[in-house]
Amino acid sequence: MKKFVILFVLMSAFFAHSQVETLTGHSFYRDQMQQPGFQRSGPISCDVGFEKDTTKKSFGKRLKSHFMENYLFEVHEGNVNLFVSPVVNFQLGKNLVGEDEPYLFQNSRGFYVKGSLLKNFSFCSALVENQARFSVYETNYISNHGEFYSSLQQNGVVPGGGRTKPFKDGGFDYAYAIGSFLYQPIENLEIRAGNAQRFIGSGYRSLLLSDHSYQAPSLEVKLLFNEKWSYGVRRTRLFNLIRKPIYSTVEGYYQPKANALHFIEYQVNNKILIGLYEQSIWSMGDTLTKNPNGLFYAPIPLLGLTQPTNYNVYGINASEVLGQNIRMYQQFVISGFELQKMGFQLGIRVYDLIPNSMIQFEYNKVGNELYSSENPRMSFTHYNLPLAHPKGQGFHEFLLRANLSWKRFYGESKTIVYWLKNFNERDLLPVNVSSTVFNDFMIHQQVELGYRINQKINFCLFVRGVYRKFNVEENQMLLHFGLSTNLFNSYNDY
Repeated sequence: MKKFVILFVLMSAFFAHSQVETLTGHSFYRDQMQQPGFQRSGPISCDVGFEKDTTKKSFGKRLKSHFMENYLFEVHEGNVNLFVSPVVNFQLGKNLVGEDEPYLFQNSRGFYVKGSLLKNFSFCSALVENQARFSVYETNYISNHGEFYSSLQQNGVVPGGGRTKPFKDGGFDYAYAIGSFLYQPIENLEIRAGNAQRFIGSGYRSLLLSDHSYQAPSLEVKLLFNEKWSYGVRRTRLFNLIRKPIYSTVEGYYQPKANALHFIEYQVNNKILIGLYEQSIWSMGDTLTKNPNGLFYAPIPLLGLTQPTNYNVYGINASEVLGQNIRMYQQFVISGFELQKMGFQLGIRVYDLIPNSMIQFEYNKVGNELYSSENPRMSFTHYNLPLAHPKGQGFHEFLLRANLSWKRFYGESKTIVYWLKNFNERDLLPVNVSSTVFNDFMIHQQVELGYRINQKINFCLFVRGVYRKFNVEENQMLLHFGLSTNLFNSYNDY
């Protein structure tokens, strides 16, 4: 059977034209993708694709074009297209109400590369090295989700950036590598593999699966039956950051678990989409690396119910377009038939009330037991971070975003109000630890002004202000200046 599948894939390589695979999942791109009528060339990017610019230009104009309009390095030879761009994030910041606190900084360097081969295969990859000192509330979040060795917690985890090691006074040193490829052997079949995060939904948040956590190796196959129906299967290897007590290597391996995702989507018409999603967390053993139960590999939904130790979650994702400039969207998620095991999202995006503007309002409600399993090591997490909403569970969230651009200048405001209800920031960790339970309000206000030097890679010069009010320890007013290629979301509003 395996030989037949391999032969089928290879023989099909010359009969299809694939979409463009890319890693650019920043909200800047997502906002454009969700605009009614937007035509995209790839599954998760607003990039216009792999067109070759044949216009003859002087050296100065070519240099300006690569710096401000295209990728720094491009190759176009027959059916081969290659694009390479640097990734940087240089920031300097200060807590204006913390006189004794050191300066904040971010120093990230790396590269982003993508390409296409034979018209039906595309790939992308990024490698980034980082040193940073974050604000107090960010540092607390990172440290509170670090790895466990026995009962000791150490080496915090940066959302999207992975495990850290100490750097200077209160700083973190970390690196991450992301890679993914998309292969379309026939017109109605997409095969995607790599470790890039997956985001489900049309909102700023996702209650089903988001890009907040860390990268994880996965394989996804999607079959399109016609213009309306599609069915997808995704298998992902996840980890709890608990060092295994039995090992023969320099460090003990982390405790693995696995995620099985099935979804079916129905495109009612060009304005209405509805999808049903089912996910299960499967055990892979505690002390020795094991494979999950053989049923895990079957591309059939609901098999997670056959294992009493599994954590299962089910959801609906929908969006509707009204007129030319409005998109409404909803999600409903459930892991049981009690209110504390349910969650939902309601949102609306309104575009071009003023030319090149967007206003987004979103409400998220998550019960305080939605993502937690009776066995904490089987909860809906990866790298000790929530797989869905960055805040975890046990809250109401009111979110208002507005952005406006004029030529290359832009401005964005983001207002988030949390109502925490029996909220425990650490209740999704794989090890039971004591932590404070909150019933309180939290305000996060962020304003950013900048100049977008290059739209293709979202290369920006910016100034950002953040006001955060929670308790005495977390009342902060932050000011940052920076120069960054904003390709991936880096959430600081949890």
